[in-house]
Amino acid sequence: MKSRHLLVIPAFALVTGCAALTPPSAETLASLPVVVYPNTPPVGDFVYKLPAGQPIGTRILFDGSALSRGIDQNVNVSLAHDLYLHKKWASEDRSTWLPADKLIDVKLTVKLPSYETPAPGEVHLTVDRKVN
Repeated sequence: MKSRHLLVIPAFALVTGCAALTPPSAETLASLPVVVYPNTPPVGDFVYKLPAGQPIGTRILFDGSALSRGIDQNVNVSLAHDLYLHKKWASEDRSTWLPADKLIDVKLTVKLPSYETPAPGEVHLTVDRKVN
């Protein structure tokens, strides 16, 4: 089986319904409380901060009817730069806000063992910062 390349939309970029094309103003976002991961957000609106260098708990889950045994593991990753999130918007400095997918690019590559490549499979998630 040949490798499959999938574009994965970051979880923080997923939104339901129609959203405005422009972010709230920097002043509006500056007035919101900042919740630093892993603290629990308050009820109401807030800005969520993923601090650079801090371990971020991430769950890896493989399951499905084709598997006789899956996995469910927790690992830690960390970011190279602070990342502020508000709904579908992201910022590294809390003043310039962009759609999250314009700041961070996520790509998932899955290679399964096959006739052509009879070797261990690979699941590779690449998270790149888009330079403006």
